[in-house]
Amino acid sequence: MSFLKEKLEKEKSSIIESEDELRYKLLFTGLSQVGKSSIIQVVFEGVMPEETSNFLATVRFNRKRIDFSGLSLSVFDLGGQLNYLQETYSTLKESIFSNTKAVFFIVDTVNTDQLSSAREFFRRTVENVNEYSKGAKICVLAHKIDLVKEKVREKVVSTIKDFLELEKYDNIEYITTSIFDDSIFDAVNQVIAK
Repeated sequence: MSFLKEKLEKEKSSIIESEDELRYKLLFTGLSQVGKSSIIQVVFEGVMPEETSNFLATVRFNRKRIDFSGLSLSVFDLGGQLNYLQETYSTLKESIFSNTKAVFFIVDTVNTDQLSSAREFFRRTVENVNEYSKGAKICVLAHKIDLVKEKVREKVVSTIKDFLELEKYDNIEYITTSIFDDSIFDAVNQVIAK
């Protein structure tokens, strides 16, 4: 067995073992620069939205244990660069997607040029959730809606829904959010509370 393969196997088993003791696992996924780390920091760690603009990109994934509203959470921030997404959705998919209670798939409402890539990883997200965590909640966050002019918001939201082909899937919530208002807190609370 190669060194890299051994390392990956060890990493996979440590993810699974450490998850057994946790009650609620959340995944935040999507392409790079959609706001996953900012959402986590603002909602769960009390960081002010203005302080999130200089965050570095997530490498591979970050896992944090967080006590939130009486729940013990394991929050995964999955790196959105294509090489990390490929690894997450292939080599590490069982470890990452097993025992998951909710997945937040984040789409940037400003950068709609990436929708074809987002659609592919959204489809793979749904497949992995159905295989490894049947019954987990999936919520698409149309994020950074505050940066979209009000007169075109409805059209942007409709375009994203159509492009992700949301009508093909049952029980997937779709919520528009921003870290600069309560919409992100409401969305996370709404999904966790169910």
